[in-house]
Amino acid sequence: MDQTEEMMNLPRPRWPVHEIAVIGGSSEDDLAIAGGYLRVAEIGATHWSQHGPDDSLPIPVLYNYRHSVELSLKWLIRTTARIVRRGQYHTNGANLDREKVDKKLREDSHSIKKLAERLNTYLGFITDLDPPNNRIDDESLETLRWLDQQDETGETFRYSMVGRGTDSRPARAVQTNINFYEDVNKVHLLAHLLQDGYSAYLDTFEDLQQEYLEEMSNW
Repeated sequence: MDQTEEMMNLPRPRWPVHEIAVIGGSSEDDLAIAGGYLRVAEIGATHWSQHGPDDSLPIPVLYNYRHSVELSLKWLIRTTARIVRRGQYHTNGANLDREKVDKKLREDSHSIKKLAERLNTYLGFITDLDPPNNRIDDESLETLRWLDQQDETGETFRYSMVGRGTDSRPARAVQTNINFYEDVNKVHLLAHLLQDGYSAYLDTFEDLQQEYLEEMSNW
């Protein structure tokens, strides 16, 4: 290995055991992966903030934050649907069977707007959740809508060109100056709230629901 190749290598961990990564298994779900995307985004955003502007970073950083938000929303939707099914809440005719929910998530695909709307709808079915816990808070909803406007399909932050065939076009045709700190910070706060706040609340609610139903079944 020549000196140039050696210099290009990533720094090797101090301890050999730290070279090993664990992936897969029952603990790997959308929320866990969302946390990884959030961590990568946060590292990139912090580097940008502390080491001076680097215009190659904003789009990849926003993509990682956006994908974290998308995966967190999908986890929250699946969890909420499971709570609704177990609690046998009235759904106004909506079918929240697991297969149907998964199909809807595939249809919603990468639309932050549709995912947020679906989560709000499902939360509304849980009549044991008192306001404001039965819907996404207004500030978060505003940021979700902004994020959707910036990237409706999950392609704008991923590629330089979007669309296909004759509809192919630049994702950012006009060079623009943005206040990246303000934009990325609000998405940063949203991603953390979904990852650590909403998820923890629903996780606790589901645990209590399971305990209650188990106690009732023993009566």
